[in-house]
Amino acid sequence: MLLHGNSITAVTAAAKEGHINMAKRNGMSTFATGFASALMTLGLTIGSSAGAEEDSTSMPWLDNGVYKVSLDIRGRIELADVDTLKQSEAYTLRTRAGLGLKPWHGLSLFGEVENTTAADDDSYFDIVSTPNGKTAIADPENTELNRAYIQYEHSEWAGLKLKGGRQRIKLDDDRFVGNVGWRQNEQTYDAALAQTSLGVEGLTAQYIHLWEVQRIFGDAGPPPGRDFESDSHLIRLHYDAPDILSVSVFAYLLDFETDAPAASSDTFGLRLAGGLDASEDIFVKYVASYARQQDSGDNPVNYDANYVAAEATVGSRPLGSLTVGYELLGSDDGAASFVTPLATAHKFNGWADVFLTNGAPTGLQDLYVGIAPALPLGLKGKLVYHRFWSDDGNTSLGDEVDAIVSRQINQHLAALTKFAWFDGTSDGPLDIWRLWFQLDFKY
Repeated sequence: MLLHGNSITAVTAAAKEGHINMAKRNGMSTFATGFASALMTLGLTIGSSAGAEEDSTSMPWLDNGVYKVSLDIRGRIELADVDTLKQSEAYTLRTRAGLGLKPWHGLSLFGEVENTTAADDDSYFDIVSTPNGKTAIADPENTELNRAYIQYEHSEWAGLKLKGGRQRIKLDDDRFVGNVGWRQNEQTYDAALAQTSLGVEGLTAQYIHLWEVQRIFGDAGPPPGRDFESDSHLIRLHYDAPDILSVSVFAYLLDFETDAPAASSDTFGLRLAGGLDASEDIFVKYVASYARQQDSGDNPVNYDANYVAAEATVGSRPLGSLTVGYELLGSDDGAASFVTPLATAHKFNGWADVFLTNGAPTGLQDLYVGIAPALPLGLKGKLVYHRFWSDDGNTSLGDEVDAIVSRQINQHLAALTKFAWFDGTSDGPLDIWRLWFQLDFKY
């Protein structure tokens, strides 16, 4: 793979020209066209270069026996509109650059910086800035140390792994603890991790202590958007029998002190996931989860709430798959609901991001059906329908339709288009739609 400097210069010039045209003509549609063209040009440039040379050893300065350089670039256009608010248009470029020292007697180091830049930060409300009457898009301009950790691994010592510093943490399906990877500025954690197999094949025992959560808005965000100071403990046992069943038992004891006391909670749960092949072409998958949560720390509300999730997928490899699922984020008689402050919330309850707070305080129920047809030309797609209502009072909250089409162009480059449309009710949230165009490059 070769990434030519003159190609990057040409793309940068195209983006700048689009910015100048926007300023001169004061026409967002003109700039949108310029930005999209620059994004496409970047994709074609990198794609053709990567396709010409797949051998990573062609760039030994990026990867040798001592260190490795990582690069992750994501260009995105996000359009969003909520009833009573102005349409937002976010044209952002997220860049991550990392340097890692490869393991030496099990010891390794890694550091990564992250920058998010918006072509026109006045065209959308990023929640960090002063509200401007536009629909919120949670991608503020930001530069930060995204990850910086030291790690020690010794597989012969019962799979021992020790890791300390700023790190990415993703547990199970990210429903309770994740990195919010969809947003441009991901969520990382200042934490210490200890992990072992206890000498049992397929078993992973983890303990994680969190002392700060680097959230997607950084320190500039309004409470509870800004980073969380924390004294939290994550305990998880996971057993994996490949292609048959995986079981996770967990206790997530969260204490956010003064930053977000209402999110302080103790959660104890169980998750099962598995599947089987009914024939060479037919397969079945399932997920089932239950958790019980109660207040902890300085949480001002005394409550107990349940979490229930069940999902089944039936698929045919030549045709595609059908998924049916249900999720309950319970409420304690309307006083408070089940909270998931560390989750990758965008992944659940619809991509329009209407229910990021789990329907607080009346809770949320989500019944959904999705189809993922087998598509030609290396394309992957999914169409999902959601029906929402509250837990307390069973009030109808609305419906949502989500759709996505993506393609892995080559080893390093991927593209997607994604759409979400939420139709609210008189007793629920307002109508909203969101549309994305995205290009990802990773090395």
